[in-house]
Amino acid sequence: MERIIVSCFIMAAETWGSLYFFDTFMEQKKIGKIGKYRYWLLFLMIAAAVFINRWIDASIWKLFLVVSAFIVFCMLFYRVRWKQSLFFSGLNYCLILLTDFLLVQVGSIWISRDFMQDGAYALKYLLLALIAKMTWLSLLFILRKIWKGRNDYGGLSNGEWIRLGIMPLFTMIALFTLLFCYSNEKRVQVVYLFLAAGLIMMNFLVMGLMQDILVKGELLRENALTDQKKESQLAHYRDMQAVYERQGRKMHDYKNQIRTMQVLLKEGDVQAAAELAERLTESISMEMAAVNTNHPVVNAVLNQKFHAAREQGVSMIFRVSDMSGMRLDGEETVILLSNLLDNAIRECVKVVRRGRKAVINIKLVQEGGKLIFSVKNPVAEKVQVTDGIVLDSNGGMHGVGLMNVKAVVDKYGGDFAISCDQEKFQAVVMI
Repeated sequence: MERIIVSCFIMAAETWGSLYFFDTFMEQKKIGKIGKYRYWLLFLMIAAAVFINRWIDASIWKLFLVVSAFIVFCMLFYRVRWKQSLFFSGLNYCLILLTDFLLVQVGSIWISRDFMQDGAYALKYLLLALIAKMTWLSLLFILRKIWKGRNDYGGLSNGEWIRLGIMPLFTMIALFTLLFCYSNEKRVQVVYLFLAAGLIMMNFLVMGLMQDILVKGELLRENALTDQKKESQLAHYRDMQAVYERQGRKMHDYKNQIRTMQVLLKEGDVQAAAELAERLTESISMEMAAVNTNHPVVNAVLNQKFHAAREQGVSMIFRVSDMSGMRLDGEETVILLSNLLDNAIRECVKVVRRGRKAVINIKLVQEGGKLIFSVKNPVAEKVQVTDGIVLDSNGGMHGVGLMNVKAVVDKYGGDFAISCDQEKFQAVVMI
């Protein structure tokens, strides 16, 4: 009975501390009322792992059982992928094991064996367990102060996750090695003590390294966004210049056609003059506004990209609605629309050069109080999309413009998804 009480206390403390740890590094999902019972669910999962471990009578399996329980819990209640869930679950349990091992060594060195061999087992073991869990919770509190709420891990590549995960993996291997080669000699136990403290410090350094990577990645994205804003302004001026040049060429053509109509009218060929005037009117109508959304910036961007694509032999099909109430400002609108459309046009040019037909399907509507912008275009060859990041043929990151689109979407708490197969590339924004 005493052992059961102590075990329940330990599991209760580990459940609360694990929730505190996971809340520090991961963003919770909005899952309704079930979120109120997540403490008890995690408690039951840990208890089940401990019960199964005792049933199979193999202490080494407790590590895998508890970490697996943590991984499943994180996937259910947090906005993370499996690799993030695996990393933080392993790191959390490493800190639990390290603090327990550290306190065991302190007890072995400075507390007499008679203390644990006397009566009142539960009270004495509960005291050591309390000290161990308070030490672990103190470490978590320090980690939370250091971390400063950075939990966007999209900028970390698979290689960086692997390198960061080496430390928790090494910690587990080192702990098992120490346990299998355990010695009661005081000098050896002092070495164990310093090794445990050193492993704790190394895991803290790993978390500091991760934060530095995320901070630098955020700065790079901010700088890229700033550069993109400048480029968008320059692109706007270039687009306006292209519009003026095209209008100048068209004006020259219109003057020639008007002179032709004048000649036809003087010669009395009214029918030919009327047909020419009708064609000229249609041409002017098409040139002035292929798309009208009741939003001047949206109209400017869509019509400019439409004409630019047409000159490259690329067609566009639009499905648009009234954008007059759109909440994005002009600069954000240019970044959002221009980046996705420019990427689509560039890829379609490659498709056209291979002798295939290229059509870009564009959807820009406001439905249910949300802005939905979708661009779908054919591809010359499939590109790899991993965790919302487009990778080139060498596996490197590709498309700074997409990162800037994501920055705009994240500002408004929206969703941004991209996908690619052998035939088409699609990007969807919901804000």
